[in-house]
Amino acid sequence: MATAAPNPLASGDTAYLYRAAIGERSQDYYLRHFARFDGEGKTGTSWNWAAYWTTFNWLVYRRMWGWALAYVAALIGLALLVFGVGKLVLNYSDTSAILLSLLLLTAAFVVPGLYANAWFYTHCNEKITAALNKAPEIKQAAALLAADAPQSRRLWVLALGNAAVLALALSILNWFQTSESALPQLAREQSGPLQPAAPSAPASVSAPAPAVTASAPAPEPAAPVAQASPAPAEPAATPVPAPATPAPTPPVTATAKPAAPPASAPTMVQAADRPARAEPAAPTPTPAAAPAPAVQTPAAPTPPRPAPATRKPAPQTYVWVVQVGAYAQEENARKALAQVQSLGLEAGAETFGSQPLTRVRVGPFTRQDEAERAALRIKSLDLPALVIRQRP
Repeated sequence: MATAAPNPLASGDTAYLYRAAIGERSQDYYLRHFARFDGEGKTGTSWNWAAYWTTFNWLVYRRMWGWALAYVAALIGLALLVFGVGKLVLNYSDTSAILLSLLLLTAAFVVPGLYANAWFYTHCNEKITAALNKAPEIKQAAALLAADAPQSRRLWVLALGNAAVLALALSILNWFQTSESALPQLAREQSGPLQPAAPSAPASVSAPAPAVTASAPAPEPAAPVAQASPAPAEPAATPVPAPATPAPTPPVTATAKPAAPPASAPTMVQAADRPARAEPAAPTPTPAAAPAPAVQTPAAPTPPRPAPATRKPAPQTYVWVVQVGAYAQEENARKALAQVQSLGLEAGAETFGSQPLTRVRVGPFTRQDEAERAALRIKSLDLPALVIRQRP
């Protein structure tokens, strides 16, 4: 059996094996969650910031190879399903595609953050079971687990790997941008220099046909005029000009709103262009007044119906127990149980797990302060004491 450590979580065969499987980093953090899972008899949700920000790196660091491959396969499968088959079948818009991308990224980060501790708990229990099958002794099994546990130097290897992947991605992106800018120049070089277009033949201008002048007939000789006595000359009649007939004035069409004359049309007629003759202006008809619209009285608003009252669920009650370790050897569990019962506390032992482990518990207590006082009394006997909240 392992020696007792200052931290109460370090005592007991189960905690000893858990520490060996977890490795050097964050032992107390994971032991606290593992003890809660052991106390409740099932896994649950809890938050893990390391798995939230760097899910794939966290899985690789913890040597959870199967979980890492499943995570990558799930991401690729969902992306193909949403943006491949879903786009062809549903034919959604670009806005919907952006919203689905954000939803997929959120799920890719939030789900590992919530369930990483439960995944790691299952992984450690599988490793502990395999180690106990190979080496029944606790110390030998712990040595096997520690040899396979993640080391701090693996963080440097992961950092170098991430830097290499980032540099490769930037190089590929730069190569694509350079190729796109060089494609037009390459196309021009392959097609050769542009040949100047042949000048088009000028349109033939037909020479103007020579004007044909009709020759006037030669004048005939005038007949001799007989000499007559001159008659008295009469005054020539002065031609009287006919009175100008005024142009008919076009009828004025009555419109609701006469159109304004164009800016380029003259608005006045000079006296020099028209004879000085005044004409009466045609009367402009007055447009008929439009009927006033009917005034509609708004309907009275319908008062809203009161929302149905919802019943609040009854609050869940909890009890507290004090766990005094879990032991692979039944003799150690009986000794711890006898020491606890010597303090006058109600205690019991039970067996759980595929590899039978015996855990000693004190309680239950209806209040947390009672459980904490009992834990202080148990710690005075150099025994581990962990207060666990659970449903009755």
